Amino acid sequence: MVTVANFYAGKTVLITGSTGFVGKVLLEKIVRDLPDVTRIFLIIRGNAKERFEEDIMQSRIWDFCKSKMGEAEFNAYIHSKVTPIGGDLSKEGLGLSSEDYQTVVDQVNIIIHCAASIDFRERLDKAISSNLYASLNMLDLSKRLKNVVAYVHCSTAYVNSNREGWLDEELPVLDFNPEEMVDLIMKQDIQTLERITPNLLGAYPNTYTFTKAITERILALKRGDIPMCFLRPTIVGGSLKEPVPGWVDSIAAIGAVMLYCGVGLVQFMKGDGRMVADIVPVDHVANALITSAVAIGNQNVLKIHQIGTSHRNPVAWNRISHYVTEYWRNHTPKKSIARSQFSFHGSTIMYEAHFFMRYGVPSALLNVLSSLTGSEDTKTKAEGFKKMTRAARLICDTFKHFTGHEWVFSVTSLEKVYQDLLDGEDRVKFNCDAAEINWQSYFCYFCFGLHKYVMKEEGVRPPTELLNTSIITKSDVNQSGFFQWVFADISWASTSYRHVTQTPLPPRAPTEIRSLVMNSPRVQQAMEKVSREEGVLVSEIEKRANQIMERMQSNLNVSVVRVLGWFLKKVWRKIYQGIHVDEKGIELIREAIKKSPVVLIPTHRSYIDFLIISYIFFEYNLPLPHIAAGEDFLSIIIVRWFFRNAGAFFLRRTFHGDSLYWAIFSEYVQRLVIDNQPMEFFIEGKRSRTGKSLHPKMGLLSMVCQPFFENRVQDVHIVPIGISYEKVLEGELYSNEMMGESKTKESFNGLLRASKVLKMNFGRINVVFTPPISVKQYSEEKSAEISSLRRLNPSPYTTGSSNNNNTTSEPSTIKPIVNTNSANISEGDFETQTSKPDTRSTGTYFDPFNNDDDRRLLIQDLGYQVVRDLNKSAIITTTSAVATILLSFRRGINREELISKVEWLREEIFARGGDVAFEGPSDALVDHSLKLLSNLVSKRKNMYEPGSAQLGVTNKNYRKNVLVLNFYRNQLLHLFLWDGLVSLVILSILQSRSTADSQSSSSSSSSTINTNNVSTTNLNTVDQQTLITEVRFLAKVLSQEFVNQPGYDTDEFIIKEINRMASRGIISKEVGSNALPSYGVKSEGACGFYANLFYPLVEGYMAGILTLFSIQPEMCIKKNQFLQRMSWFSEKMFEEGKLNFYESCSMEILSNSVQLFEQMKVVERKKLEEVVGKRTTRSTSSNKKPQKQQNQRKPAPEEYIQLLPPYQDKDGLLKELAERLSKYKKSPQSKHQINDLRRTVVEDFPLLSSKL
Repeated sequence: MVTVANFYAGKTVLITGSTGFVGKVLLEKIVRDLPDVTRIFLIIRGNAKERFEEDIMQSRIWDFCKSKMGEAEFNAYIHSKVTPIGGDLSKEGLGLSSEDYQTVVDQVNIIIHCAASIDFRERLDKAISSNLYASLNMLDLSKRLKNVVAYVHCSTAYVNSNREGWLDEELPVLDFNPEEMVDLIMKQDIQTLERITPNLLGAYPNTYTFTKAITERILALKRGDIPMCFLRPTIVGGSLKEPVPGWVDSIAAIGAVMLYCGVGLVQFMKGDGRMVADIVPVDHVANALITSAVAIGNQNVLKIHQIGTSHRNPVAWNRISHYVTEYWRNHTPKKSIARSQFSFHGSTIMYEAHFFMRYGVPSALLNVLSSLTGSEDTKTKAEGFKKMTRAARLICDTFKHFTGHEWVFSVTSLEKVYQDLLDGEDRVKFNCDAAEINWQSYFCYFCFGLHKYVMKEEGVRPPTELLNTSIITKSDVNQSGFFQWVFADISWASTSYRHVTQTPLPPRAPTEIRSLVMNSPRVQQAMEKVSREEGVLVSEIEKRANQIMERMQSNLNVSVVRVLGWFLKKVWRKIYQGIHVDEKGIELIREAIKKSPVVLIPTHRSYIDFLIISYIFFEYNLPLPHIAAGEDFLSIIIVRWFFRNAGAFFLRRTFHGDSLYWAIFSEYVQRLVIDNQPMEFFIEGKRSRTGKSLHPKMGLLSMVCQPFFENRVQDVHIVPIGISYEKVLEGELYSNEMMGESKTKESFNGLLRASKVLKMNFGRINVVFTPPISVKQYSEEKSAEISSLRRLNPSPYTTGSSNNNNTTSEPSTIKPIVNTNSANISEGDFETQTSKPDTRSTGTYFDPFNNDDDRRLLIQDLGYQVVRDLNKSAIITTTSAVATILLSFRRGINREELISKVEWLREEIFARGGDVAFEGPSDALVDHSLKLLSNLVSKRKNMYEPGSAQLGVTNKNYRKNVLVLNFYRNQLLHLFLWDGLVSLVILSILQSRSTADSQSSSSSSSSTINTNNVSTTNLNTVDQQTLITEVRFLAKVLSQEFVNQPGYDTDEFIIKEINRMASRGIISKEVGSNALPSYGVKSEGACGFYANLFYPLVEGYMAGILTLFSIQPEMCIKKNQFLQRMSWFSEKMFEEGKLNFYESCSMEILSNSVQLFEQMKVVERKKLEEVVGKRTTRSTSSNKKPQKQQNQRKPAPEEYIQLLPPYQDKDGLLKELAERLSKYKKSPQSKHQINDLRRTVVEDFPLLSSKL
């Protein structure tokens, strides 16, 4: 093995063509990775030193080196290594001075000759001079070198382009004597030469490839004993990795086509899009040039190395055009003249006709118009269009030979060098393995490089792999021919999903699954039990069970899926600009499916969630998942049939007490898992109407994990999937529900009315697949972790859902709700069949396989992990960022400031580990978002504000617009949770302290914020203990709004978050004489912004607490009635200016507040079947005979709430809680204001409470 660095150590290298594209990358690579090279000589035409400084040193190719070394140190280093010398390679003696020539002869060991004329249309005699004579002069120099080690000549793989198909690494086959041909060419006059050139070229497409072929043959004849290598790259494109992905600084070759496609100048080309292209990254070429010298060092050999991609990683022209147009459509250049699109015409007639209609007719009309009007402006436009037409024709004619023919270039010789000569480290450092190229990512970065380094547009950001392509048009790259072009979607739907990734077990027929479920011991025992309880024959129960199974079961039919796929593709194109998928995640799922059952758990923000995953799996040839859907869809004719045949199975909203349904459903779900069939359900249970993640519901998660814990499968893989929408279809419906209106029932008529959305633009969808979670691995890791903790701390271990606090304890001891026993199927939780007591001795091992409590604890932990992964995978959209800024500046913000604030917010999101769908210039992104939100935003006098704001805050449209904007803002709220709470506490305490100072000394002692440990040395800071206590209090109050693992809010965790804010300069940190830190505001703008994000939530909960004062002691009220009154009262407070934010009146916040009060033991919830007057008709007798159960399910019991004794004294704990929380309102209210509000509540609700 040879180390490349050792080979080059102590040697001097001569490079030609260093001002060109390949030469710059080669020079940068040697400077960066071969520091032991003694010196590098560069032969540069003209004023060498001046061109070196302007063309090379000022190039952005050195950005990485400068950032790593520092600009001054880098400049000193490169000037000590690199020596530019003036010359002209086509002249005798290379045009060097005698001193420079002798220096080169004495010192140079390795020559890398990259200089060439790459003008495909250059006159033949000039091409001979540039390509042949320059190379012969370099060969003559190499023979004069005192210590020549290697001569690498950069040629082109298309020296054999006079042939087609497979091309080995051999000298070009010519049907003429190359030296005689050169003599013939150089003897002709210019006119004669131009006339005979097409005949001389023969099958060669241009003078460049022709003269390069001649050069290789003549160099081979005249080589002598010089160690020589011809390196033949194919079409050279932007860099893959080095110096940065996508680096390019010229618009030659394929880069010109891509750039002109981006600006809309070239939209079609003659050729066959199905043919294989051969584009090689420029950094691969540079690496191959360096390693080729190693392969021939000090050997009397001539080697030929080809470097391309068609051999190991072929890519068709259709795919390239698709990737390129997708990038430019998502990142439209400012200089574009038309929308980016590209196609190929195999027919010359079709191509010429299209060219004539696209360019010829408009050009002729402009010429006629300019002649008739005589307008200088029209003449300028006509002349400009004529130039554009010539440029388009030139590009198309130059490349038509390469798009109309196909070659596969062997790279065997170069691969052999890497395998036989280089060690593992050098193979990575000087990599040129085409198999590692992801074409989708490569062409996106190539276009980005053209956009940034060639067009030099400001604000262009690197593309993310997630957003490289859209699956809406992904399949279009495989369509060719007139019939497929016209019926592309039908062709796609009928030919896709043919080579599906296989699961370990083949899928069963629905009838077989039904038989296995109905005959399972679980279901049989349930039927016998129900038969005994109801006193009916088992045969009757079997009929009922069959009805349940028939109503529930899916009936996956691929033919129906094809029809649905065709329909959805049409719909997607109409309403979405793109559906962007994380393809790396797709491949991880593909591998997981081959091993074990896979359970997909997407976020749930829209009904589209039910369709999008199956569509993606159909597109990528993955087994279609069985989807858990509510029975609501069964009421929609046609839709239910399509859903069922697309893999949906249906479950009731609730089956509390129905043991037969429970047994059938759980057995069916577990049967799908055991049969290794992919399954999909939503752990949040229902669509989030607020944009925030909902608490995980553990029922279905427990079910799908059960077969693993029962050793019926070896493993189960859980795949959290983040789906983010730039604009949701249901935005208006969500706002109606948040305003207290009833949920719109699913119906066929509603579906027809919703067809108006086909005329709307909903932006993009981003789908991110997180790495699959192995339940086996997760269980092993958690078992080891918790068992270790138990051995260290042998006290009885309780789950996070335990709450042993006294009901009279201080409200700051709230525990997060972990409801694992709800029977509401819409929330995904299921009651357990049995509840075994925990009989373990203290300090025992954690055993989820044999202990029910341990299993519940593990499932709960896994559920929270899934939601954390969902939050991490969620892409923050530009609409979310724009909505956040608009809600922070409700009185209006101009476009420039909006753009600036969005850019700032983007960086803040990145700093917190968020992923942002920000690509392209910021102004274009903001304009795009404002267009999507145009129905929610109004513009007055160049100021943007929430829509209908000019009509007043009482206007219904304004309120709806605020709620929908709040939906988008909530998508990023979890990233700023701790920054917001810390900022809110500090600002509120300092403001309260300032208010107290301005009042009399008698009133200053009545502050109700817990400030027992407030430092008296600095009134502008808050001591650490107070800050921790109050932050924890607010975190507990908002525990229903944000999903966090129970027990997460330790002192250490909160201190870590506080210190992180201090280190980022958001808050200040001071250490007093007592060595205890205290904190104050350092960045007022940032703290105010973070706090503003959470004021609406605090005010919503405050309104909820105040409404509790209306409940009379020892009286119950219906929960729904209480929520309606709570909504009415909060809106009244908003209208009177006592609430600052209308989103505080959201029904979701108010409903969550009731759950919080129940958890805090402020209220208790009771379920009663029916109430007549003050008496209930529910029987408590246990002596009644069993009655036959009807198939009709009984209505759910009515829910009532009642204040618990500790809070029935309105001047006691309830008042303290209200006063404490009110201090964190944006405009803190004093005690007398709270008392006034309490009296208002009681006066406004005289009949709210009713006694049982």
